[in-house]
Amino acid sequence: MVLRARATIAGMIAGPAVLAVAGALANGLNLLMNLALARTLDPAAYGAVVVQVSIFMVLSVAGNALLIAVVQKETNADGDTRRDQWAWIRHLRRRCLFGVFVATVLALLICRPVAALLAYAHPLAVAEAVIGAAVWTLLCIERGVLQARGAYRRLAGNFIVEATARAGLVVAFVAAGLGVNGAGLGLVLGVALGTDHARKGLAKVPRAMAVSLRAARLAALATTGPLTIPSAQIVRRPGLLASTWLALGALVPLALLQNMDVVIVGWLDHDGAGAYAAIATACKVPVFIGLAVANFLLPEAARRRAEGRGATAALTVACALVVAPGLALAALGTVAAKPLLSLVFGPDLTGAASSLSILALGMTFLAVTLMFATYLLGSSQRRVIVVLAVCAGVSAGAIGLAGGDAMRTAVVVLVCQVVTTLAAGALVHSLHRADARAASPAAGSAASAASAASGASGAAAAPLSLPSGSSGFPRPPLSPPQPKPPWASGTAGEGASVPGSGQIPSAPGTGEARPASVW
Repeated sequence: MVLRARATIAGMIAGPAVLAVAGALANGLNLLMNLALARTLDPAAYGAVVVQVSIFMVLSVAGNALLIAVVQKETNADGDTRRDQWAWIRHLRRRCLFGVFVATVLALLICRPVAALLAYAHPLAVAEAVIGAAVWTLLCIERGVLQARGAYRRLAGNFIVEATARAGLVVAFVAAGLGVNGAGLGLVLGVALGTDHARKGLAKVPRAMAVSLRAARLAALATTGPLTIPSAQIVRRPGLLASTWLALGALVPLALLQNMDVVIVGWLDHDGAGAYAAIATACKVPVFIGLAVANFLLPEAARRRAEGRGATAALTVACALVVAPGLALAALGTVAAKPLLSLVFGPDLTGAASSLSILALGMTFLAVTLMFATYLLGSSQRRVIVVLAVCAGVSAGAIGLAGGDAMRTAVVVLVCQVVTTLAAGALVHSLHRADARAASPAAGSAASAASAASGASGAAAAPLSLPSGSSGFPRPPLSPPQPKPPWASGTAGEGASVPGSGQIPSAPGTGEARPASVW
């Protein structure tokens, strides 16, 4: 039992751990990229690049929503043949590729009006952010199928490959003198190369055999105890398009909570945009790790929910993996914020160093909110959409009232993220209470049924039946027990009986009906 528990814990940690390490490495590459950009570009141009990346990340939620829908559809294991299993994936790839073409044309048409509306001096960079977000949808299809098939090591490798390609191309194009537009071009090409790598890796990962609901629940009883989620609590998942829209309703507020402070500060305070962008980039460490760990938590929550069991252990591990680096960053920012920013971004971008620890705590709470939202989306809970939308709207207004000041903005972000985390955590707690209430009568009825079945099997296995009205004592044997012959020492052979042992001779064939003469 102890060895089985250790193996279960090890298996639970291995998936998110490898993704967390890959996310940390990818984030390290992003920091190196930002270091190179901060020392190559002037503060205004660097702030423009960070705003461009923030626009990309807000728009990329469409791809992330599609990823969630792909995970849920692939987890349902539709299709009996390999051709059926891959048909919908190929069809989705073709449609998204056409969407990339349409998005490219629209981006080139609207980039100048949008740049003028945002008071942004690089309209082509806006178009590149839109095109990069469109290409991101192709990458999300491949990553979604990898998640659903449990190929976490290949997924982790793709994180590193995509981050390496993107960071390398961005730095190379900026160093070549292309400036902010070169950074956007490197972003698009890096995501495209990551998509190609993920597609080649997915071709080597077959889908596991579908497991029936009954077999999955029996396995859950053997590994997680008798408490399972009743069928009434398991919500049937909608189709791919509906799942995408539902996930989009949750991910848009999350993307706004993650990036709108940078955009609002850049809008209200052009001179301080670069310094705030530096601390915002450094404080995204727990969020980036959370985005990587969410690739484990989402399929685990969806799969376990479909099998009738909870994923509380997976949620606990995921939260621990994002809280630890966030608290470490906040502690480091308390004692050495200015030297850290000066070392990484240069002395010109240390103006907001005093706000680093506060913003790091805010981003840590955001990472926990991301884990809660991912868990709820995997469990098909739609109430989280309303909660996140309300919190994002309130946060946007509060950040705008801060007036672009770095310290006031960081404090407002922290307060808003704490409130959002508590609201999402209340939904998780409500879900667990509902599961527990629904499972209690189900567990009692299951125990009664098991007791009745045990009694029936015990009665059938009794060697003698008592007539009605007789005492509870068995009759004496009709003849004294016969001694065993020498050849009968040891275990009796299959289908044999030992005289006087009280055993009932078995029928010649297993599972065959026995005639009355046998008894």
